[in-house]
Amino acid sequence: MASSKRLMTFELLDRMSMLISNSKTIPLVNKIALDKEEFSSLMRRLEETIPPDLQSARTIVDQEERILSDSNKIATETVDNANKEAQTTVANAQTQASTLVNDAQNRANETVRSANEQANAIVADAQARANALLADAQAQAQQMVAESEIVARAQAEAQELLESAHRDCEEYTARAHNAVNQLLEQADLNLSQHLDALRATRQQFANQQ
Repeated sequence: MASSKRLMTFELLDRMSMLISNSKTIPLVNKIALDKEEFSSLMRRLEETIPPDLQSARTIVDQEERILSDSNKIATETVDNANKEAQTTVANAQTQASTLVNDAQNRANETVRSANEQANAIVADAQARANALLADAQAQAQQMVAESEIVARAQAEAQELLESAHRDCEEYTARAHNAVNQLLEQADLNLSQHLDALRATRQQFANQQ
């Protein structure tokens, strides 16, 4: 039975070869006018001569190719999704980091501005009070014999008042700078945490590849 099928296979192949050889050539295009129905009939008969083992093997090969194709498709979709998720994570981290930096900078600027305003107010008030003391001392000196003593005492009090005001100003400025440094340190810590999270996400994405 197997021998007769092999003979039939060769016979069908010969007939197909003769059909191709005897077909008319189409001018200029290097093609032939093949009898489609006859060639299809020969192909169907040729398929019937193929042993069942070969047909099963062909089915297995087709299934393997489909499985490989599906696996490649799933792998491609997985990589694309991972890329999109990584890009979204990076964009969110960059946005949060930028927001933290801007917020810290704004708060620092506001703290410095407020400190400068209060320091200027303290100095202006001290200067006004010192001027008032000097003016009062000069008025009293004109009425009293010990003018130099009164003026010197008033000048000393005015100088002491100015020094105290400057000390208060320096102390307040130092506190303001310290507050700014704390704000910047907190912003730096938050930014570092976000950067660490971003690096961890990037490492996780790299490991998935």
